[in-house]
Amino acid sequence: MKQLIIFALGLLLTADLSAQNDKIDELISQGTALHDQGRYDEAISKYKAALEIDNNSLAANYELSYTYMATQQYEKAIKHSQIVIEQNIAYLEEAYIVLGSSQDMLGQPDKAIKSYEEGLTKYPNSNLLNYNLALTLFNQKDYEGAEEAAIKAVLAKPSHGSSHILLAAIMQIKGQRVKCLMSLYYFLMVEPDSKRSEFYYKSLMDELGTGVAKEGKKKINVSISSTSVKDEEFGAADMMVSMLAASRFIDENKKKSEMEMFVENNRSFFSVLGELKKDHKGFWWDFYVTRFNSLLESENCEAFSYYISQSANSQEVTKWISKNPKKMEKFNVWLENL
Repeated sequence: MKQLIIFALGLLLTADLSAQNDKIDELISQGTALHDQGRYDEAISKYKAALEIDNNSLAANYELSYTYMATQQYEKAIKHSQIVIEQNIAYLEEAYIVLGSSQDMLGQPDKAIKSYEEGLTKYPNSNLLNYNLALTLFNQKDYEGAEEAAIKAVLAKPSHGSSHILLAAIMQIKGQRVKCLMSLYYFLMVEPDSKRSEFYYKSLMDELGTGVAKEGKKKINVSISSTSVKDEEFGAADMMVSMLAASRFIDENKKKSEMEMFVENNRSFFSVLGELKKDHKGFWWDFYVTRFNSLLESENCEAFSYYISQSANSQEVTKWISKNPKKMEKFNVWLENL
């Protein structure tokens, strides 16, 4: 009889725990829904209610830390993300991201870098840990370290547009135009028509035209940066970019539209990179150049050029895309298999 009583008590305890976990899950689910609606105070109340049932709930502590970060309550975000990290069971990658981001926003970049690096010992291929580390290092003007981390972020998740933007910014500061251009081209392929695409499309066009100016009817000035001259890898490609920009002013091209010139110049640029690739290797060649060379060889460069120009709000672009569904379909198949 004693054994039956103990067994019955065990069943009741199990049932109570199950009901308790269900209630916690329900509160967290309600909290995340409220967070997504921007109703942060209500979301926080739900997470706190879950923690009253189980103060060590990993999900509740993480979601609470994330909402605190979203509402700029960084000290509280740090507290709850550290609770998750100390348990070392689940939500670790996410907790390190919240911890480092909150420390950075509090003006503690050194602590943020340490947190990201600690997280990366456990999740070395994390896109966001690498990206956030790169961003913090960039803001600290550690451009070499930022470049290394940004490259890892790109490799971890090539579809993450912000990683390409950050890499472009780093390369621009370092005066490495071709690398900046490749990062911008790829970003626009990932996000051709997002809210920020228009700005970065203009940035791409500005970079393509850097160092080229027309003076009078016949004089065109082309200046080559000292960085380009010294660049054994991409110097030739950089000079080609300037020559292509200058070609816009020659007589035979005067009747061509901006998009027609853009398509032709992209073909020439990617072709030069493909030729140079035969003698080089490394991230820039293996990741970016390989993909742009594939784009050229698959005869999708024209569709690509119009596709990444959608944010320009050009009637020429809209008209071409609508009139060339087969070319766009072919390009989209290539893009899906990238």
